[in-house]
Amino acid sequence: MKPFFQLVRIPTVFSAFSNVYAGYWIGGGVASPKSLILGLIAGGLYLMAGMALNDIADYKVDKEERPDRPLPSGAISLSTAWMVTLGMFALALICQWFANPVAAVLGVCLVLAIFCYNFVFKGTFLGPLTMAKCRALNLLCGIALCADGLSDFFFLPFHTYWAILSLWAYIILVTYLARDEVKGNSSMRVRIFFVGIAVWAGLWIGFAAFHYSYLSYVLLAVLLFHLYMLSAPIRNLRANPAVPSATGRTIGALLRTLPMTDVIGMLGAGVFWPWALAGLAWMLPGRFLAKRFYST
Repeated sequence: MKPFFQLVRIPTVFSAFSNVYAGYWIGGGVASPKSLILGLIAGGLYLMAGMALNDIADYKVDKEERPDRPLPSGAISLSTAWMVTLGMFALALICQWFANPVAAVLGVCLVLAIFCYNFVFKGTFLGPLTMAKCRALNLLCGIALCADGLSDFFFLPFHTYWAILSLWAYIILVTYLARDEVKGNSSMRVRIFFVGIAVWAGLWIGFAAFHYSYLSYVLLAVLLFHLYMLSAPIRNLRANPAVPSATGRTIGALLRTLPMTDVIGMLGAGVFWPWALAGLAWMLPGRFLAKRFYST
């Protein structure tokens, strides 16, 4: 199973569970536990299939730059990777259909976005925007578990749109930084990333101050803890922007702490704080697995 877990970046799958979990509660949390479980399974399958598809799309590049990875090393054949990837996409759609057909409609949009990222937009200036769209759609799939129809998405509260936009912007920054992970980043790209993270955090601080409530204190505490968790890899990246491992560790940390972004989004959307803070638990398995498998 090790080559498979490497192919699908198993430490990051829990961040996809976190997206769906956050969406479920932001959407009202009114769907049945069965729907939530099926939605979580679908979210994990989409992420694993997307990661595998990423390696399929990069097969020729990886043969030169990362020959030890599952596909170029021959641990998993290209045909098997295709079969497993398409199977995971299909199973995810089936799970969503039984959870809520509205979620399955968004699931189709997510599959198209994943294919567009890997085979059309990756490597272009639209790449980070498309990858962020994939994560935002995963969150929307969670919201859709509680929806009666697609028209519900045109009348969501402002706080819900803010939470979706937050995740979208965060993933743009992650994908932008990851662009030069193999060869190392330029100082300019790292500085732009730092500015982006500062603006993202500053907007949440402003949001908490403007929408003052007891949830604001909880939100700010999670935000500060999030930044603290990122501080060590970010300091290392600042000191060694051209070192590929510095970028890799930062990207890994950004992905493994993604549940904190979802928790912040839930708190911003007014989710009852115990259910929101429970989302932090999605970080624990990823931190354990990251010691054994690479995340990026």
